[in-house]
Amino acid sequence: MIERLVEFVHTLRHSGVRVSMAEAMDAGEALRHTPITDRQIFKTALQSVLVKEHQDIPAFDAAFERFFLVQLTDQDDLNGPESDENKESPETQPNLCNEQDDGEQEGEVTQEDGEQEASMPGEEEGDSSEEAEESVYDVEEMLARIQVGELTSEAMTKPGKQPRRNGTEDIDLYQELPPGQVENLYDAVEEMAANLVTRRSLRYRNARYGQVDIKRTLQRSFRTGNIPFHIVRKRRKINKHELVVLCDISGSVWEVARFFIKLVQEMQNQFSRARSFLFVDRINEVTDAFDGRPFDEIIEQFKDDHSLNFFGLSDFGRAFYQFYNEHLMSLSRTTVLVILGDARANWFDPQEWTLDEMKRRVHQVIWLNPEPRQYWDTDDSVMAQYGPYCDHVLECRNLEQLMHVGELILQS
Repeated sequence: MIERLVEFVHTLRHSGVRVSMAEAMDAGEALRHTPITDRQIFKTALQSVLVKEHQDIPAFDAAFERFFLVQLTDQDDLNGPESDENKESPETQPNLCNEQDDGEQEGEVTQEDGEQEASMPGEEEGDSSEEAEESVYDVEEMLARIQVGELTSEAMTKPGKQPRRNGTEDIDLYQELPPGQVENLYDAVEEMAANLVTRRSLRYRNARYGQVDIKRTLQRSFRTGNIPFHIVRKRRKINKHELVVLCDISGSVWEVARFFIKLVQEMQNQFSRARSFLFVDRINEVTDAFDGRPFDEIIEQFKDDHSLNFFGLSDFGRAFYQFYNEHLMSLSRTTVLVILGDARANWFDPQEWTLDEMKRRVHQVIWLNPEPRQYWDTDDSVMAQYGPYCDHVLECRNLEQLMHVGELILQS
């Protein structure tokens, strides 16, 4: 139940309903005092805690109907005067009429009902105590697990969970998409990047505080009668990494490359320095192109840039050799090098030794391949020759995989 409630809160947020962390925790606390089997009371309790404005009620009702379906329990079947069987069964109604005509039978039925009623309070008390213990555990678990804009991977993979991006995370980006869908996917990438950056910022902020600084704690305790009310922790200096991106934009991978470029644009301020290079058969730095203009305009500029040779044949060996000659000295042990490409060299020399030289100078090398894994190393693909010089070689062809890539880049 608590997992459903956590995702219910996320769904409300994606539907435009503003729900704070405090309100989400209040909803978990409300479950301790609410009979979950009573659907109307359960719904009213959640609505009173999570909904603040009248216009948010329709969105709440729609989300509630999707997540919390009506299910009859055994107790509902025993107390069945209002159940569908007692209302609609044609065989039950005549029996009730016959029992009303026969006084003795009516008395017997009443006695049996009384025995059932006598047995119910004890069962209800036992069930209530067990439910209370479970509710306490659920609330404690909720306090530990709820994060703003965050959903665990376990919840994502379980059946019956609602997708966070309305199903866009499974769309195959390695295909030509209609313009309207491309705009929606751009928005999804932007939202995904914002969530990744928020979660990374929280981890970064917490990681800055190290062990307790005894000296400074004792100094501050002089103001409070030598009682250490204020604990002072040592501040750790965490250096941000540099990000260098080499992105193949040839026609075979362009559909995926533009979404990866969008992700890099949204996350580049999380690094001390971020540099972006595009290539087909030669390197061209486009770092300064991300100047605040609309992303569609930037993409069109790339397509019209003749120096990129957008419709040429990809030559990874030539592009890597150019980068090796012109930019190798700019790499350092704090650099995260990310390469996106299908490793199809069109039978040109892959010159994998250049990637080896890059790896020796950087912190980490991540290769993203938009092709399905079963097509790697077929025909002119040289993925096996580049793979040994990479720390991670990942398939990247949909938003879910792109999200994992973003997490890996930020955690590097």
